[in-house]
Amino acid sequence: MSYTILTEQSATGYTAPAKRRSFISTFFQWSAGQEAEHHIAWTGVSLLTTTAVLFPLTMASVLLNGAAFPLIITAMAALVLVVVLNLAAMPTRYTIPAFALAILIDVAVIITSIFY
Repeated sequence: MSYTILTEQSATGYTAPAKRRSFISTFFQWSAGQEAEHHIAWTGVSLLTTTAVLFPLTMASVLLNGAAFPLIITAMAALVLVVVLNLAAMPTRYTIPAFALAILIDVAVIITSIFY
């Protein structure tokens, strides 16, 4: 004996809501995907930009505006963050966010040195 159960289909279909990703999670996923093809390029760009452009610019700004010791230490910490991660050959999922953080720290130090 077989039974058949009939049910009515609803008129509206259910669609799952689209997942919205935050900018930060999208950025971290993108930086993790840069490992295979662009690891050497990101290492070179981050080291060159940090050591040859950002750090001298930040130190010049700090020294011209009064040479505050906490600002000097903060600028050096941003430099060390990028250099140590790159010398340790960490993957780009760590080095790219650290490079972005170092840029933000240097910009904050430059702005702070003007008003310090």
